[in-house]
Amino acid sequence: MADNYIKAELGRIFKQIAKWKGFEIKAWHIGDEHIHMIIIVPPKYSISYIIGIVKSKSSSWIKKKTKKIPSGSFWARGYFVTTVGIDEMIVRKYVENQQHHQIELPTLFD
Repeated sequence: MADNYIKAELGRIFKQIAKWKGFEIKAWHIGDEHIHMIIIVPPKYSISYIIGIVKSKSSSWIKKKTKKIPSGSFWARGYFVTTVGIDEMIVRKYVENQQHHQIELPTLFD
């Protein structure tokens, strides 16, 4: 299981980035191996720009905060994005209940 300190720091960093760039995080789940987020992005930003900022800033900040992270890339290269509309509540519940869907896998922090 990933270090709870790192998960808490990522949450704090995501909130700061959202405030700085003016987007809203509606729901999230920080798992051991991946993260789900529902965000509202202002039209002045592209999705790729926001994801790039979130990944680059959180990576550099978390590496400065802890020595547990090995050198190299913190985040995987890709990401998945989709839009939600009428089904937003279903997607939000899915994101918020991710801990019930996770299975135990070997992790970087074991």
